[in-house]
Amino acid sequence: MTTYFNVIQLTDNNTFDGLAQVSSLGDVVWEHDFSDTDIDIRYYDAVTDTISTIASSNDNELNPRISSLGDVVYESEYSDTNSNLGLYDVLTDSSGIILDSAKSEFNAQIDGNNIVYQYQYSETDSDIYLYNIATGQEIAIANSQRNELNPDLAGNYIVYEFEYSETDTDLYLYDIISGETIEIATSNRNERNAQVSSNGNVVYEYSYSATDTDIYLYNASTGKATALADSIYNETKAQIAGDYVVWQAWDGNDWEVYRHDSLTGTTVQITDNTVDDIGAQVSDQGYVVWEHIFSSSDIDIHLFDGISTQRLANSINYEINPHISGSFVSWQAWDGNDWEVFRAQLSSTPLMSGLPSSVG
Repeated sequence: MTTYFNVIQLTDNNTFDGLAQVSSLGDVVWEHDFSDTDIDIRYYDAVTDTISTIASSNDNELNPRISSLGDVVYESEYSDTNSNLGLYDVLTDSSGIILDSAKSEFNAQIDGNNIVYQYQYSETDSDIYLYNIATGQEIAIANSQRNELNPDLAGNYIVYEFEYSETDTDLYLYDIISGETIEIATSNRNERNAQVSSNGNVVYEYSYSATDTDIYLYNASTGKATALADSIYNETKAQIAGDYVVWQAWDGNDWEVYRHDSLTGTTVQITDNTVDDIGAQVSDQGYVVWEHIFSSSDIDIHLFDGISTQRLANSINYEINPHISGSFVSWQAWDGNDWEVFRAQLSSTPLMSGLPSSVG
C-alpha cells in the first residue's frame, strides 16, 4: 500500500506558534504568542479554509484540546493560582468561559459533548470533574481527600490516577453512561500515564522498578490487564486509539517505536536504528507518527502506515510534537527564527497540495 500525503503550512510569522492539535476532520488548533505575556488560541477551519483567533484576552489562553469534530477546550490563566476553562463551539463559531471558580480548573480533555478536567481543591487535593456541554451539568466523579489527577477521555469512558501515596498511584475507569467506577490497576506500585480508547480499553505504564517501566493493556470486555511490553528496560509514553496502541521502548542504546493491534493480538517493531525515535502518536486507522532524532540539530516527523515507513517532515531544522487524528497530522517546525504550524492529510490516493487561503 502506498500512502500519499499533502502538507500545508498554516502559520508564517515572527512569533511562536505551536502545541498544535488536529481533529479527524482536519481542523487544527494551536497556541499563538501574541506577546511575551499574552498567549492566544488560533484555529484553522478545514471546511472554510480559514484561520481565526478563537480566544484572546489580556490573560494567557493555554493548552487547547480539540475534539474529533472540532470543538476546543482551553485554559484561561486568570492568575498563577486560578485557571478557568473556555470552550470554542465550531458549529456556532463562538467562544466563552464555561468554568470560572476561584480555584484552578485545568488538564482538560474533550470528546463529543463531554469535558473532563482536574480541579485543584487544595495543594494536596486534586479532584476529577465531568462537564456536559449540552446540558451545562457539572459532576464530581472522583473527589476524595487525596489527589485524583491526569484524566483522559474517549467516547463514554474516563480514566484517571488516584494517588494513594508518593510511591503508589492506582488507576480507575469511569463509565459516563452507567456512572460506574471500576478499579483497573491497584497494585502497591505506580500505575500511571493512562490513556483510554472509545471502547473502554486502557493502556498504562506499570513501574516495576526505578529502572524498569512496562506497558499494560486493560481490556474492558474481559476486565483483565495483560502486559504488552515487559522487557528489562523501560517502555513508556503509550498512546491508544481504537484498537491500536503505540509506545517507545529503550533497547539498551536508544528509543524505538512499537505498535500493537488489539484485534489481531500482534505487535510490530516499527523502528530499529541507532538514533532515538520518540513521542509516538497513533490514530484509530492504525497510522503512527513520531519524532525521529536524526541529529542533535535535526528532528524529523516519520509516518508508519501499517506496512512501510516514510518521512512526513524532514527539513534541516526541528519538526516536533506530532499529533494525529484519523488521517490528519499536525506538528510544529522551526524555520530558523521561530516555530510554525503544519498539517498533513494522509490518503491511499494522490492528493492536491498547497496553502490555505489565509496563513496566520
